[in-house]
Amino acid sequence: MPRLISTPGRARPALFHASDALVRACLVAALVIAALAVSLSLASAQDSAAREACKPDYQKFCSNVTPGGGRIKKCLADNFASLSDACKQVVGAAK
Repeated sequence: MPRLISTPGRARPALFHASDALVRACLVAALVIAALAVSLSLASAQDSAAREACKPDYQKFCSNVTPGGGRIKKCLADNFASLSDACKQVVGAAK
């Protein structure tokens, strides 16, 4: 039989007290994980849209640029006046 925990005004089995805390912790962890998953999904979708909007401009102006370290973003920004309207929106929003 589970032992009882005495709290002011009530006594309840320790098993239930521990499981209540565990359930709360699991729910909080699940909510945090769900929020992170949604954030990553949104960021990934935005990144895909940006790549698609700037793909022709990248090929025209920056195909010789080695990716990494923000070099492609810099190349697109350096050629901002010549970019398509869709890519200008993406590059302008990133500034």
